Amino acid sequence: MSDKHPRHRRKLRNFLLDRKVQLKITLVMVLLGAALTSALGAFWYTEMRKASTVIRVNALATLEPAATRELEEQLAKQDLRRLLVLVGFSVLLSLLIAGYGIVMTHKLAGPLLKMTRHMNDIEVNRLYELWELRKGDQLQDVFASFKRMHASLRQQVETDMILMNRLVAAIDRGGDLKEELPRIKERLREKGDSLRSASETTQKIIRSELGLPTRGGA
Repeated sequence: MSDKHPRHRRKLRNFLLDRKVQLKITLVMVLLGAALTSALGAFWYTEMRKASTVIRVNALATLEPAATRELEEQLAKQDLRRLLVLVGFSVLLSLLIAGYGIVMTHKLAGPLLKMTRHMNDIEVNRLYELWELRKGDQLQDVFASFKRMHASLRQQVETDMILMNRLVAAIDRGGDLKEELPRIKERLREKGDSLRSASETTQKIIRSELGLPTRGGA
């Protein structure tokens, strides 16, 4: 029996939502991992070569030339094997870090992309419903704050629409608009307050971060 809902197969490009940022972060992670691995691997390989040299010197003093040559061949094979293991481990670790980096940055890029698209919608006065983040996405707390802000904007627009509908209805029936004036004035006052400069608390924080004296200070 065939599956009516085949599972969507993700491709690499599905994980690269923001190629520039994701690949940059992943590259930094890979380079840091490679640098640490190279430093530790070089130290380990050097110490192994020193041990092989000590064995070779002792062998020259105690063994026959034929046995010495055989021992040197074995030591050379061991050194080569260690080098291959070191290189293979470095490559495997780099691939694992790269894969992990792409997956983790994907969980960051996804929420950022969604919020950016919603902000673009808000910019052109489209307050569409938000799509939720996926399970496992990062920035859940940030998105929750963004969601509350978006809900507040929608509520304000709905309030404005109710007020405007009342005005339109009053005009259509030729009624007296004085009853609606207090609501209009209150709404205008709220809108005016929202257009003021940053709050005093925000200004204090910014001035403190910039090392500027606060108002009323010395």
